[in-house]
This record gives sequence, structure tokens and C-alpha cells, in this order.
Amino acid sequence: MPLEIGRWLPEFPVREHCLYLNHAAVCPLPRRVAEAMRQRVAELETSGATSWEAWRQTELTARSLAAQLTGARAEDVSLVRSTSEGLSLVAQGLEWRKGDVVLVGEEEFAANVAPWLALGRRGVKVVRFPTPNGRIRPDVVTPMLKPPVRLLALSWVSFHTGWVAPVAELAAAAHREGILVVVDAIQGLGALPANLAAMGADALVADGHKWMLGPEGLGVLVTRAELRARLHPALAGWLNVRRKPGSLFLQELEFLPDGRRFEAGAMPTVLVAGLAAALDLLLDADPQEIHNRVVRHNRTLTQTLVQAGWQVVSPGAGHEASGIVAARHPFLPAEEVRRRLESRSVIVGAREGMVRFSPHFYATAGELDALRVLLARL
Repeated sequence: MPLEIGRWLPEFPVREHCLYLNHAAVCPLPRRVAEAMRQRVAELETSGATSWEAWRQTELTARSLAAQLTGARAEDVSLVRSTSEGLSLVAQGLEWRKGDVVLVGEEEFAANVAPWLALGRRGVKVVRFPTPNGRIRPDVVTPMLKPPVRLLALSWVSFHTGWVAPVAELAAAAHREGILVVVDAIQGLGALPANLAAMGADALVADGHKWMLGPEGLGVLVTRAELRARLHPALAGWLNVRRKPGSLFLQELEFLPDGRRFEAGAMPTVLVAGLAAALDLLLDADPQEIHNRVVRHNRTLTQTLVQAGWQVVSPGAGHEASGIVAARHPFLPAEEVRRRLESRSVIVGAREGMVRFSPHFYATAGELDALRVLLARL
């Protein structure tokens, strides 16, 4: 059933203040997400931890909803503080041998580079493959998938240009060589339909504060059971280990086998409430319908920019579209365009010399048409 956009517009108070086209940076909180967090703060303020059982239930709900969004099982989901933390838990949890290699794209966001470079002290080498304008080509990467490569690190969607990586094709090629595939999904999850098994990834990580419409500081790490069993938790605490029922004492260290394996201590309960509400919103709206609208916005923006003489760097017709459209103005620097648009209450980003537009599903055709008129006046 097609998404009735009128039902969803009241969920986004940001529309009363500006035209927000910057979800690839940090999302404005939907009304229900902010309300869930305010309610949790009020509980903490007025009654301390008396509602802790309900808070724990919200954690279970968040894992379950994240599993639905990614086509995984609830036990495959871990709640992590950031994409960087999730990737680091994988990087530091694997057993490495000196001389092992991790493949990473050249034009990769730092969060998906630092965890692998940090393995240098253990004798692991990071090899970069070409990704011009953020595009990952199988014909370039596939020949590199051979020993001593142990892991391929991919971004599902390029942060600066919006190119979508052919994850399933590369994962199949990597697995034929026994190579693990880890995906930074922060620029895709919430905008593109996700299915861990179909993607073929061994792990998927994404913070909630972009396309998932959640607060900063909490996201998800989704791991296949086979990989999870191989990962030694980098963090050990009272919540990710087995204890005798009813006891808070600990004599021996045995980590939990499910996603809680990487959740060592107390959760940020306010953020958990927000993330659970955000995931509920996405599933309520229907991820496929959200994707359909995001793609339509992408095509509309691309056409508008091309007609205005901009150089569009993002994928055009014939290529898979994401929520990001990046382009260069005919003569104005990207940062200057960003400032001029912000002065007119249009919020966009400037990345790597390009203006980055990234509207979510709740943008309307009328708003994008108004943007077309505004861009013509620049």
C-alpha cells in the first residue's frame, strides 16, 4: 500500500523551521522519538530507577525492531554507542596473524578506516583499493580478494557522493576465498531496504542518528552467528557474561553467545527509548515505501541540478540510487553554497568540495520544487 505522506508530516516538526536536506549528517528527531526520550528523562527525574524492568524491555524491543529492519534475528543484534565502536568490536575481536591484510577503499570515511589501521600494532596491514568519487567497482576489488587478505571492509553507501556498493556481489566473491565482509551501513540503513543474508555480509554496523531517525550515541551491530562465535569481546562487564541466576558475583568468565556479548555495561536508557521509537517509525512507514520516496527525491534533485548546470557526481539513471545527491555548482564553492542556502533556511552539507543533498522520505514534491526555484537564484 503506497505511503500516505500526509500522515507522516506531523512527525517532523523540523519542517516548521527549515527545509532539512542533510540526513547524511545528523537527522532532526521525529516527534515520537523526542517524546519517548522526554518520557524517559521524566521517569529518571521523578522516580529514579524504579522503572528499570520497563527499560530492559525497551532494550529487547530495540533489538527486535532492528532485527526486522535488517532481516536478521534479535539475537544477532547488539546495541553499540557508534559505528566506530561497532567496527572496532569486530576489528579487535578477531584473531589476527602477522601479515594478514584488510582491504579498505581509498575514499572511505574515517570511521571505517581507523579500526583497521589500529590493527597495525598486531602486524595487520591495511591495503587500499581505488574508489574514485566513492564508487566501488567489482572488477577492481575482486582480483584483490586472495590471501593474505582476511577481511573486506565496505561502506554500503559512499558518504560524500552516494554511490551504492555492490555488497552482495563482492561478498560472494570474498566468501569463496574465505574472506570476511564487514559493512559500514550508516548511510544506507533506514533509507535502503536491508537484509543481512541477501547482502552476504558477516557484520553490519550503523549509528542511529542519520537515516534511522534516532538520537546520536546509539546504533546497532548485526553479526552472523558464525562470526560472533569467533569474536572475542574487547569489553568485559557484568552484563555480557554468564552469572548464576539471581547473583551479582562472578567467579569465571564466560561471555554470552548472542548480541549481548558486546554490551558490557549499563545502557544509555534515554537513547535506547529514542532508538526504539525511531525503528518503530521506520517499520510502521514501511522500509520499501520509504526507499521508493527516497529514490524519487534523488532522481528529482539530480534532474534539477543538471538542468541548472551543476556537475552531479552521484550515480544517475541506470545505477542504484541512495539518499545522497552530491554536485558541484558551476562557479560557487561548496561551502559558500551551503552558507547561502542555510541563510534561506535550507539545510544541506558540504563534503569534499561538493554540495551534498540528502532528504529523507518526508520531504515533499512541493518543497523540492521550491528548492529548484531557490537554486536558480544562486
